[in-house]
Amino acid sequence: MERTGLRISVEFGFGAFPALGFSVKIGKSLPSRLLKAAISFCCIQVAALYAQTLDEARNLVSEWVGVEKMISEEKADWQAGQAIIKDMIALLETEKASLMEKIRIAEEGLSESDKRREELLNESDEYRAAVDVLGDKIGMVEKRVIALHSQFPVPLQEEVSTLFARIPREGEEVRLSVSQRLQSVIAVLSQADKFNSGVQFVSDIQKLNSGQSEVDVLYFGLAGAFFKNREGTYVGIGFPSSNGWQWEEVPESGDGIVKLFSVYAGEMQAEFVELPVKIN
Repeated sequence: MERTGLRISVEFGFGAFPALGFSVKIGKSLPSRLLKAAISFCCIQVAALYAQTLDEARNLVSEWVGVEKMISEEKADWQAGQAIIKDMIALLETEKASLMEKIRIAEEGLSESDKRREELLNESDEYRAAVDVLGDKIGMVEKRVIALHSQFPVPLQEEVSTLFARIPREGEEVRLSVSQRLQSVIAVLSQADKFNSGVQFVSDIQKLNSGQSEVDVLYFGLAGAFFKNREGTYVGIGFPSSNGWQWEEVPESGDGIVKLFSVYAGEMQAEFVELPVKIN
């Protein structure tokens, strides 16, 4: 049989991609240059095809890597967020428990406050009742204090003068509350009790029938007093009366009164001394 031509087959394979091939049938009359050109053209076409496929593969791999990276980042963010949420839940639970405890304490406090409020209301009612009773009696007490004031010795009267001036006199308009009036009365009586609980030494001017002289006075509370001048030549006693304190000379008791002042001043040892006493 007569040989009419030659067929040339070429196959290309690249990595995991399937092999591609082509074949060229060459006749007797095909020049060698044309053959070379045909083979070159086929090779170029195959190379272009493989280059396009490789770029697509690279793009797919790049996209797959990006997706995997995104999934990994999202997973890490979710795990971190989950830990934060758990911490927030624990914190809120603790705060909730604290608030519940505060509410419980507040409710107990309200109950105690209501109880205390009721007690105070009862005390207030008792106080108002006592004030009403006192309001009926305070006027009588003030009259007795005013009468008693006239029997105070002069030093005590001077000491309580401000307090005594606050006590309303009969017929005067009363502007002070019952409690304020009671405070004034109690303050005057407290000062009187303090004066009456000890011995008081003062210097004073005495005016008697025999004349006027500067004297030292020893008050034995509100019961009585003794006086003498510095020389000891002018001595006497004092005692309260409804008309105020009265003073009398007792020259016959001069030695005893002089000794009394000496003992009080620490100038001599204490001893029994006979002294005159007068009760009016």
